[in-house]
Amino acid sequence: DPSQTIYSFAGASPDHLVGFKRWFPQAQVLRLERDYRSTDQVVELANGLLAAARGPIARARLRLRSEVGPGPAPVFAEYPDEPAEADGVAAVVAALVAAGTKPSEIAVLFRINAQSEVYEQALTSAAVPYVVRGLERFFDRAEVKQGTTLLRGAARAERDGADPAATAGELPAQVRAVLASAGWSSDPPSGSGAVRARWESLAALVSLADDLAAREPSAGLPDLVAELESRASAQHAPAADGVTLATLHAAKGLEWEAVFLVGLADGTVPLVHAEGDDQIEEERRLLYVGATRAKRVLSLTWARSRSPQGRNTRRPSRFLDGLRPSASSERDGDTPGRATRRARGPAKVAQCRVCGRGLQGGAERKIGRCSTCPATYDEDLLERLRTWRSARAKEQALPAYCVFTDATLVAVAEAVPATTVELAKISGIGAAKIAKYGDEVLHLCGDVARSA
Repeated sequence: DPSQTIYSFAGASPDHLVGFKRWFPQAQVLRLERDYRSTDQVVELANGLLAAARGPIARARLRLRSEVGPGPAPVFAEYPDEPAEADGVAAVVAALVAAGTKPSEIAVLFRINAQSEVYEQALTSAAVPYVVRGLERFFDRAEVKQGTTLLRGAARAERDGADPAATAGELPAQVRAVLASAGWSSDPPSGSGAVRARWESLAALVSLADDLAAREPSAGLPDLVAELESRASAQHAPAADGVTLATLHAAKGLEWEAVFLVGLADGTVPLVHAEGDDQIEEERRLLYVGATRAKRVLSLTWARSRSPQGRNTRRPSRFLDGLRPSASSERDGDTPGRATRRARGPAKVAQCRVCGRGLQGGAERKIGRCSTCPATYDEDLLERLRTWRSARAKEQALPAYCVFTDATLVAVAEAVPATTVELAKISGIGAAKIAKYGDEVLHLCGDVARSA
């Protein structure tokens, strides 16, 4: 299948397949058109991706035929920003796991290495174990460690007042100045490979600083370092059976029951620096490879903006034209991220129950208030819940977040549920969690209610 050639930067070329008969006229050609992996619906979408292909390779493309039979329709979902997209995907993944799909049968595939961090964070918050394939976890990468070390040193200097001139200014500008010494620049390097991957990782740290500054305008370097250390600690928890996070390149040759193709905004797929028809068509083939990794469940998502405060200027990948719902149906007003085949209208922003401000991120939406607003939970109950969680996690040889995340425990401590119905209303607690832990949690909450 010449449409699966995606490693041109390593010397691979579809010409080796397409032109083989010219060099060896007696060769027999076997066209691998029968698909024994994917359902009719997944194969139909894969064929549709290649239908608009151009060039000599396009003329040699196969039209796959599924030998599996029918299945669920692929889902298209648009989100207002990248964190919301990651949270939405993590929520759907968590629902699949709760319904019985093994985490190892699920994959989240993206175009570039730097996209992994937001999904590592979202899956951690959703208490879904994951493994990163083909690349180091975000906070294990050498350039991220170096950048974090530089930021930690700058934060220490700011705290000690060693060089006020060097640490003056707003957080985003400070971070850019510090990371410049590690190789970050405002203009990305041309091409791909290790240099580009290093820049993307450093750019992800810059983006985290921008997001923190937008969320907390008074935040400084020590706050950023604390945020980075918290994320690193959560993402280093071991996971033996986890959802696969991988780039599209690293996914070739593999298969999963459910595949989430994420970040499908024009400029990412295809990459903004892909030039000429040959490079654009290889980007199309890369998405085709990703789609054909799915056995039954296939989800394709994108975000209108990078950050919650960003402008909604992005559009879906051009490769989805003619496959996703029409632009007219996008204006019908559905909620972003819903699992339907229709496109999405404006998102309804969850509001803090204390101050009324729009909530940012999955953790704030889970507890129903801003992280900076005063808590309403019983501190004794929260401490007892944390102690119980630690004991249960140790018994099961799991990281603590796989029992319940910190945000879920806070939500329980604030709600103090008395019944399984009330417990089920808390975000992050589904039927599987209730069956496994519900009685124990309700007993702890009941003890507090009785003592009150």
